[in-house]
Amino acid sequence: MRALWLWSFVVLAGCQQLNPDVGRFSCAQAADCGEGFECRPQFAGGGRCFRQGECVDSEKCDGADENCDGRIDETFPEQGAACTTDKLGVCAAGTRVCVVGALSCKQTLMPSGELCNHLDDDCDGQADETFDLTTDRANCGACGTACATGTTCELSRCEETTCDDGADNDLDGLTDCLDLSCLGLGCVSPTSPPWSCGALAVTDGGLDAGAADAGASDGGPRLGCYAPESACANGLDDDGDGVADCLDADCAGLTCASGTTCTNRMCPGPG
Repeated sequence: MRALWLWSFVVLAGCQQLNPDVGRFSCAQAADCGEGFECRPQFAGGGRCFRQGECVDSEKCDGADENCDGRIDETFPEQGAACTTDKLGVCAAGTRVCVVGALSCKQTLMPSGELCNHLDDDCDGQADETFDLTTDRANCGACGTACATGTTCELSRCEETTCDDGADNDLDGLTDCLDLSCLGLGCVSPTSPPWSCGALAVTDGGLDAGAADAGASDGGPRLGCYAPESACANGLDDDGDGVADCLDADCAGLTCASGTTCTNRMCPGPG
């Protein structure tokens, strides 16, 4: 009996008890723990004695310290794996974490301002809802499709709006007034007041002499840059903007067919 006591004293004489509640002793090497025990390094520093077979090298998410390093669930096989939360949009993306001994899915992206990128950035269940692709110059018809200088977005297409620069801004092969997108828009004015792009019907009498840069396809209207309507009693659309005489705002205050003046786009009767 005395021999057994002496053996225990020799083996444990160099060990300082670290946590009396669990009977663990500090150690620097296996010899400090005695037969049947091993010295496991601690994350906080030093080592502690554990019975052989009590500890394993791999940790699980279960609320226990399987590798006996003084930490619980610090690593586990599923750690960092992709998962899906119960959130909407980009907020659904998550990674596996361990919370109080149980696997959980942690959201990796927070809601942000909506971008035009086919994603639900603000996590409200809708993607790109703040963008009108029919009129947005930066996203015309599709996210990221920007309209060039000299054009605007109309009905999801980039259409020519600068019609006096001699350039095919919307790249449709037509320049300035030869582009139907320019109808009614200002063009190069040889004289004052400003002229506008129009589509003038071709008659047997030919074109009005006050037309510039005109062009037409066979049998079609003659596209060109026309002076404002000024003959407001002839029943003709002289500037090719689709309206004739008093219906054309250009005729406001000018004499119409009744001999009166055009008012509110009408030709009042005499007297």
